[in-house]
Amino acid sequence: MVRGVRSHSMSNRNLLFYEIDLEDQLHARRQQVNDAVNNIPEQQFRISNDQEIIDHIVARLKVSPLVLQEDAKTMNSAETQVDVSGDARRMFLQSHSSPFFIHGTSVDVNVPFSGEEWLFRYRTNTWSTVFPCAEVKGSYLQISISLPHDEKPERFKEIYSREIQLIQEYVNISYAQVEGYNRSLPQLVQQAINNRRERLSKHADIAALLEIPLAAKAGAPSITPVKVEIRPPPPLPVPPKTGLKPEPGLTDETYALILQFIRHQGRTFERTPATYSVHNEENLRNIILAHLNGHFEGDAVGEAFRRRGKTDICIEQDDRAAFVGECKVWTGPSSLTGALDQLLGYLTWRDSKASLIVFNLNNRKFSKILEAVPETIRDHRLFVRNLPLEETGEWRVQMSSQEDEGRRVIVHVFVFNLFHDSGLRAREP
Repeated sequence: MVRGVRSHSMSNRNLLFYEIDLEDQLHARRQQVNDAVNNIPEQQFRISNDQEIIDHIVARLKVSPLVLQEDAKTMNSAETQVDVSGDARRMFLQSHSSPFFIHGTSVDVNVPFSGEEWLFRYRTNTWSTVFPCAEVKGSYLQISISLPHDEKPERFKEIYSREIQLIQEYVNISYAQVEGYNRSLPQLVQQAINNRRERLSKHADIAALLEIPLAAKAGAPSITPVKVEIRPPPPLPVPPKTGLKPEPGLTDETYALILQFIRHQGRTFERTPATYSVHNEENLRNIILAHLNGHFEGDAVGEAFRRRGKTDICIEQDDRAAFVGECKVWTGPSSLTGALDQLLGYLTWRDSKASLIVFNLNNRKFSKILEAVPETIRDHRLFVRNLPLEETGEWRVQMSSQEDEGRRVIVHVFVFNLFHDSGLRAREP
């Protein structure tokens, strides 16, 4: 941007992008990342996953860039007195070192904008000797133009067009600079998290979750664990009321492997619905149990996956569950809500990973079930957030424990279509 110096009718306080260097401000905000991560209370830091912390800190330090909404501009005009003493085109009978006013018109053009107001004051990393002039008033810029009565009306448009073009050029530069800063934040926060977790891991008196020793049996097919990504969550969870203790738990890799075997068995059901649709939920659950125990073995017993209660699947150690699975036949949205209540009722704050396996046996219009499931999950009173998943007919969510709202659990929901038209009239969902 190369321009010459020009004069302004407004004072320097109305010059935009004129004061402090923007890059200095953004650098100072980057320096706050380590303190922001390290100031999270230790227990809250420990129960929060990396993405929760990243989004929590990024939300605090992110800068909303400027965006002009010129399509929504408005204007006001009024009669005014215009000082023409500096107009070299005019002839005066005597020297005029003092203001000389004549009748004229003032026009105020109000241009709404979004973004952080303070950005208008900060000088971008590319600038010229000419700065735009306007007054920042809350959520809009006011560009004021005053001309004497004998000026052509087209001059208002000419001056406005020149000023708004210059403003937009600076806004574009500022936007690119701010977005570059915003993109850098997640990586900076992740590094700060890694540093703090490394420090905490060296504290011998702080217990970590215990991994349950599940080993794949010899000859079991190799399964590649599902890659799990995390989407932005709500603010950081509060620590459990009972504090942090060493408890049974599953790693993400083992959890993904368990879900992969459930997925494989469920799709086997779907490929041959005539064979499996005759079974009730308890029998279908037993088939899944047998399949899982064919691939995993526990530390001290032959079966790692056991029945607990009437319909659930669980992995236990020392009478405490680290994984719980619940099987249900779909009879409508209320049945899903009830199944989630039942599943979360089994879970205590010690449990962190679960699965709900839903079978459609009786409904012809399976697509309606697929539409109803995510809405029903989101409406549950203990729902926290969705987690990313690309598998069709599956959802992964984070929910609060019924026992302790400060404890978060992951629930992976499967819906398998076992409907088989045997000539009998099927129910509609």
